Amino acid sequence: MATAEKKRSILTGFNFSEKECIWMRAKVVPTKYCDNAFDCTTCAFDKGMARKMSLESRDAGWDTKMFELEVQDQRCRHALTGRAPQNKTCARNYECGDCPYDQMLDDMIQVDHTLFGPPQYLNAHGFLVPRDYYIHNGHGWARLEYGGRVRVGLDDFGNRLVGKVDKVRLPALGTRFKPGEESFILQREGNEAGVKAPLQGVVTAVNQKLLDQPQCANADPYSAGWVMLIDPFELKSDLKELCFGVDSVKFIESEAERLLSMISDDPTAAAATGGEPIADVYGAFREMGWNTLVKSFI
Repeated sequence: MATAEKKRSILTGFNFSEKECIWMRAKVVPTKYCDNAFDCTTCAFDKGMARKMSLESRDAGWDTKMFELEVQDQRCRHALTGRAPQNKTCARNYECGDCPYDQMLDDMIQVDHTLFGPPQYLNAHGFLVPRDYYIHNGHGWARLEYGGRVRVGLDDFGNRLVGKVDKVRLPALGTRFKPGEESFILQREGNEAGVKAPLQGVVTAVNQKLLDQPQCANADPYSAGWVMLIDPFELKSDLKELCFGVDSVKFIESEAERLLSMISDDPTAAAATGGEPIADVYGAFREMGWNTLVKSFI
């Protein structure tokens, strides 16, 4: 029980209740509020300040200034976003790249079946439909997790439609989406497919593994192939617009039948064969054209 409670305390959502940039908190600059989800490694302002301070003094960075503060103010940067307990302080002079605690939090962002359980699937004409996931009509999926966060990816139908992609372009941390806005992009052979956000919110984490292994989304769309975590704004109302459970099955079945009508002269006969759906629709029917397939479904 104690272990479970500890995990819950760490896996809180990114509430952004404290928006002071670490340079402001360290009193290096008078006013600057974070607009990059406290991901300093990709922050243009942080890089600019680091260059400026290095010209003036090697010891004038935010990390040094922060370490000079009182102990109670030397808080871990993850405490500022709600990922870590508020009383968590830094003991490594803000060398986040070598910090075991930082690495542990990144590991916990990955799908942890010991916490959430493996997906349980329903079948829709051979396509996998997870029981506890919400499905958007643009084939993005959403799963509720601890702390009110929502994990997002592309469903089995969408992954089979685009097939083996060459690249996944992930959104930047802190990016805000409204439902139906382009959220992440799949690229294949020079073609692109922009996947719509299933709900509105701010991106708090992305699956970096997709940058090196873009095809893992196609192989395991509901687990290893997740794309991003979102801190939702209007969760209750947004979920009402998504399919869930039996409605998801009906939706995917209708999409499968529509796809069959496009690629087969006799879709009724094709559906009656009971065979597995095509793993790479675009690869098998290139003559249809990428844009026709993508615009029709995604």
